[in-house]
Formats: sequence, structure tokens, C-alpha cells
Amino acid sequence: MKTKINFSPEAKTDSIDWGIIKKKYNTAVQTQVTLAGTKNMVGEIGRGSGKSTEMFAKRVVDVSYDMPRAIILLTGPTYVFILETIIPAILQYLTSNYTRGVFFEYGKEPPMHFKRPISEIVRWQHTISFAWGTVIQFVSIDRPESAIGKNAVHVFVDETLRIKETDFRERIIPTLRSDRTLWGHSVFYGGMTMFSSAPNMENDHDWWRQYREKVNTAAINEIMYVQYRIMKAQGKMLAYDQCLVQEKAINNRHEIAKIEAAIAKEQRFVNRWSKKVYTERRKKENWWHYIEGSSFSNLAHLGLEYMEQQLGGSGTNFDKFKLSILNIRPDAVKNKFFSKFNPNIHTFTDSYRYKFTDGYRDGDTDNISIDGKYIKNSRDLKYCDPDRPLYMGYDPGDFSSVWMAQEKITLTAHELRLLKNFWTYPPEDDHYHMANKINSFFTNHRARTIYLHYDRAGNKRLGRYAQHPKGKTDAEILKNELEDLGWTVHLENIGGRTIFFWEHFFLLSRLLGERDKNTPRIRICANECEEGISSIQNSPIKKTDDTFIELDKSS
Repeated sequence: MKTKINFSPEAKTDSIDWGIIKKKYNTAVQTQVTLAGTKNMVGEIGRGSGKSTEMFAKRVVDVSYDMPRAIILLTGPTYVFILETIIPAILQYLTSNYTRGVFFEYGKEPPMHFKRPISEIVRWQHTISFAWGTVIQFVSIDRPESAIGKNAVHVFVDETLRIKETDFRERIIPTLRSDRTLWGHSVFYGGMTMFSSAPNMENDHDWWRQYREKVNTAAINEIMYVQYRIMKAQGKMLAYDQCLVQEKAINNRHEIAKIEAAIAKEQRFVNRWSKKVYTERRKKENWWHYIEGSSFSNLAHLGLEYMEQQLGGSGTNFDKFKLSILNIRPDAVKNKFFSKFNPNIHTFTDSYRYKFTDGYRDGDTDNISIDGKYIKNSRDLKYCDPDRPLYMGYDPGDFSSVWMAQEKITLTAHELRLLKNFWTYPPEDDHYHMANKINSFFTNHRARTIYLHYDRAGNKRLGRYAQHPKGKTDAEILKNELEDLGWTVHLENIGGRTIFFWEHFFLLSRLLGERDKNTPRIRICANECEEGISSIQNSPIKKTDDTFIELDKSS
């Protein structure tokens, strides 16, 4: 059956059989990214909104196509974060919409039919390349050397809240120096795309939120409306082309003439308004667009059950739901239980090592092709010594959490570095799954010894463990699960007494205050213990009627 199109003025778009044009669901926020097309775009968007795939990754393709044979930089707080989080999301989008080896390639040198970038690429293991010659290279804040010598036309940044403004301006901005004579025609030339979730903790960085003030809202709204009309006209043209092929096959000259006239009309509209949109986007006052959206922007896809589940998972801590789902930054906690905690002193961000001297991963992280799955483990941690035992802090319960640490004593320093945190919650079996998470991450750790510290609840003989084959207490069961995996575990609190909250408070104040030369300096990995730090930042004091200090555990 032939496709028929109603060319009457009264015809509605919905009456058209779009043929090869397929309908695809996009949220209002996702659509803004496509329609605005500004030089610089900042997104502050909630969990589950399709930020990484339908917004960030799609814009990567749009920018790359507009500047063929150029270099684009993909930036994150750490190189591990780029490999582990950003790259999989981009590749998910690409593999879902394009054919690998035909339109894009990653982790290796592209095939011969791909155009080559203007700049010479020596290593292809850490690149994403496109058939039109554009190549994406990776640069991270924690590896300043990765930005040396880079000449980029555009920078993409994810999780901006974990990046200091000074680091970004000193290490990333100078790379935007590609040849203007080659790519200066593009609206995206010299621009930045920065996406992030809402900043929460006091050590989150929110300098990028100032770019909201640069948005010319009225002009951007007009641009998006006109761009919508342009894309709609382009869709019609493709549908008309399909009909034209059918009519030419039967030499229906009358229909052919009508269709060609309709195509010409749409083409005139596209030509006229595309030039005007281009001119408007090029104006300096229209360089910026700032997008804010909660998880509810993607409600049709996520469903109300997802929101109810997230709300239930937040428990009594509604601030958590406000931040991750509603994208509303909660007020800072006052009267903190960890009153002496200072993220500028007690955390560190130089978490990873990328070059190795023992043959591990060919001696250099850059030699790992992103063609395979990158799996992070303890050997990547800069401050983890595989030949020294581990200390574990364990809080059992339905929600079970663990800190992993190592002590280091030298002639000039005594440090306790918290390297990693883990957690489990139902329906996982907390002991079995916790042990396997620890063993998997520390799989290359040679000193298979753990000193297990826990509170008095870990020694409590619970009725549900009466018939448990691996112990009668949480501490015993976790010890035996770990020992089944080849670890030697020492229980450090057998028969220990109750430690009251006020004792915790004064002990932590003494440790974090760092006035006592005989106590270790506590340093927490900001990249691998993000959840633990968040808990510290959001734990207020709760004073009882008798003025005793307690910890408010609602967070």
C-alpha cells in the first residue's frame, strides 16, 4: 500500500505517516538539551532523569558532528571516575543508536574509512572516535599531566560538584585553544558542557551554579521554539522523500510534482530559520543555558513506584529524598556530632595511582583499553599497601556498613587512612555479600589479615542466628565468611563494654582536633568513602532531657 500524505492547509502533523522517522519519548528536560544547542550548557539534574545517556551523551554526538576532525575532551574529578562511570554511560547511548565500527569506535584505532583527526593520536586505547574524524580524549583533575599538550574545541565535564574551581580554571580551561580558522564556524567552538547532581555536603563544590545568572531566558526560549519548528520541518522532508521514492517507482508525475513542491517549501523554511537561529546562538549574550530538573522530569519512564521506593528508602531523612530526587539542596546541618571534622583537613582526593612498577596492568593505566570492562580494585589506591594488614570498622544491622583502613607510622607522621567504605541492606544477606564485596575489591591484597573492630551489638547473640552454621553473633558470622574466602580475621572487641555517645563525641573531638601528638591523624578518601563522609556531614547532635549528648541517627 502506498503512503499517502495530505497536503491540504488543514492537514495536521499527526495525520502524516512519518515512515522512517520513529517516535521516541523524551522528557521536557532532555528535549531542552537538543533544542537549545548553546555554546555552553550546564545541567543540575536529579537521579534517574536520563542525564548521562539522553542528555550528556547525545550532546557529545551533536558537538562532535558539528566539528569534524577535532579533539573533544571528556573530563571528570578522577580518571577512575571517567573509566568507571562516564564512559559506560556514553557507550550505552552510542551502541543503542549507532553501529560500532561504522559510525563510531572506542578503545582501539578506528577502521580505515574513518576520517583522521587533525591532531596526531598516538594511543587509541583511551579514545572514542567517530567516522567524521572527531576524537574524544580523557582528562581528569587528579591527573594534571593528562591535560598537557591538549588542544580541544569543546570540554565535557561530569559531576562538576567534585571539582574545585581553581583546578578547573588552571587545568581544563587552557586546553580550549584549537584552531579557530578550522572550527570557529561552529556554535560549540570553545564551549563547555557541565553536568552534575545537586551539591550537598559542605565539601561539594557549587561554583558552577553561578552560570545560571548568564542565561538570557527569553532569547533561549525563542531559539528552542524555532529549532523545534526546524526539526519538525526536517522530519517532514524525510517522510516526503520516502513517499517520493514510491511515486517515482510508478511514475506518478502528478503526485511527484506535489511532493517535490512540499519538500521545496519545507527546505526554504529550514534554510531561512536555520540561519537566524545560528546568528542568535552566536551572540555572546546567548552563549549559556542552565538546565535544572528533578527525577520527576522522567516520571513517565521511571513510574510512581520508583519515587515511592526512593522516598521509603530515605526513611526519616527527607533531606536525602530532597537532594537526590527533588534536586533541592537541603540546609546545612548545625551542631554536628562530628564537630571537629573539616573536609579540607581530614579528607584527601589524590586517591589513585595510574602508573605501576610491578607489571600490574602493563605498568600504566593508559594501556588498559576501554574496549574491555575496567574493574577498579585496591591496587588502584595510592595509599593502600598490599603487604600490610587492614583495619575494619563494622556496624552490623539490617543496614550494615564497613570502613576499611590502614595505619602508617613513620618518623614524621602517624596516620590512619580510611580507604574504602562498603554497605549492604536487604534483600542481600549482609554477612555473605559484605564479605564478598570486601574480598572482591581487595582481591590483590597480599597481607590477608583483617583486624575487625565493631560495637557491642556485634557480640549480641540474636535469636535469628540460633541455627546459623557460621556463628551466633554478627561479628562471628562476618569473621567466618571472610575466613572462608582466605582471610585471617581477628575480633578486637570480644566482651567489650558499651561505649556511650558522649564518650564517642569527646573521643572524636580529640582525634579530629589533632592537638594530641600521641593520636593518629585521620585521613578519609573523598572518592571511595563519599557515602561515609556524607553521613559524617549530616549527623547532628541530639541532646536528651538530662543534657547527655547523643547521635541523631535519622540521617
